[in-house]
Amino acid sequence: MIKRKLEQIVLEMLDNFRIVAINGPRQSGKTTLAKLIAKSKNIIYYTFDDKDVYNTAKQDPNGFISYISKDNVVIDEVQMIPELISSIKIQVDVENRKGMFLLTGSSDMFKNSKIKESLAGRMVSFSLYPLSYSEINNRNINIIDKLFSDNFNYFDIDFATIPNEDFVKAVINGGYPEVYNLSIRAKYAWYESYIKSRITKDIQSIGDVDINQISSIAKLLQLLAGQISSLVNYKNIADKIKISDKTVRKYIEILEALYIIKLVPAYANNQLKRVVKSPKVHFIDSGLASYLLNVDVDGAMIKQGELYGDIVESFVYSELIKHKTTADKRINIYHYRDQQKKEVDFVLESTDSKIVAIEVKSGSNIKKEYFKGLMALANTVKGKDFKGIILYSGDKIIPYKIENYQFWVIPLKILL
Repeated sequence: MIKRKLEQIVLEMLDNFRIVAINGPRQSGKTTLAKLIAKSKNIIYYTFDDKDVYNTAKQDPNGFISYISKDNVVIDEVQMIPELISSIKIQVDVENRKGMFLLTGSSDMFKNSKIKESLAGRMVSFSLYPLSYSEINNRNINIIDKLFSDNFNYFDIDFATIPNEDFVKAVINGGYPEVYNLSIRAKYAWYESYIKSRITKDIQSIGDVDINQISSIAKLLQLLAGQISSLVNYKNIADKIKISDKTVRKYIEILEALYIIKLVPAYANNQLKRVVKSPKVHFIDSGLASYLLNVDVDGAMIKQGELYGDIVESFVYSELIKHKTTADKRINIYHYRDQQKKEVDFVLESTDSKIVAIEVKSGSNIKKEYFKGLMALANTVKGKDFKGIILYSGDKIIPYKIENYQFWVIPLKILL
């Protein structure tokens, strides 16, 4: 079994908070992790996938919570009965005991402002994404902390010994625990079933979506896959699938809440007056995006067109957010694009205003023009602690100086 890096953090939080929540997409490993923690902490596990438990809790939320909270408990898939939240709040205020509830959910119901306010000071929440490749390969590294460290450009790895095909497979396979080691035929069957389940079942459980609108959401998901790593234009999307801009925004919010996609906001502060404010769309899992785009390992190995490069960028994003969850360094992730269309794929800004800017290139050749976006951003954030990095498919770490700026070219294989 692959050890999840979030496990120790959740165990620590249960000793300090009354409620700990683990959110994330279905099949990301939440149930497995919750059961492991329940066993190690000797706490009782309940799941609403059990119809008897579900029916009891649904009929009498207050009575159910009052009864089970005599012990510390896990409630798996709590989003299936959101009415329980108020009952949980009342009970933790009465009992006031650390580690009372470990909650898991397949939708980010805790983004709801009313729920957040009611549980403020009582709960901490974490996201469990599909497997990172440092977990799959059992590497003791957090890439966020590494990039913000002083030795960010040193890795005790001979990148040339890692076959390029290993990286391509990682990009195309993604990180869902049940998928990454399946055959191609089995992968396709799994993804097809997964998408149907999320769209026909889960979407209706968290959004006011009529069954007749499901086809529009399926079209939207396919369209967003085609625009992966690109700026979101709500009007263009609305025109293509014949629904309103407002409805597009609503459906995208639902897909975000279900941890299928993520919108990455534009980087902006008081000094950045001319930044295009549109977000970029990325998929939480590059394997799911590859399936929707019909890209396989063989096609990716010959790198046909720009599509593979866009999927690589989304893969980098998915790895960054996985490492962000367990990093010591607290950061936010943005993209940068000015009115001259100079771009940087990812801008990582820490709470102490340090910046790591990352441009992703799927090829192995580096040209001076690739640094234009990094130069533009560096000139804009003068005075801040700034690192500019290009991740590429080569095997060497290379310093690259332009004017007064020292940039670095680093292999994408640091993510494996």
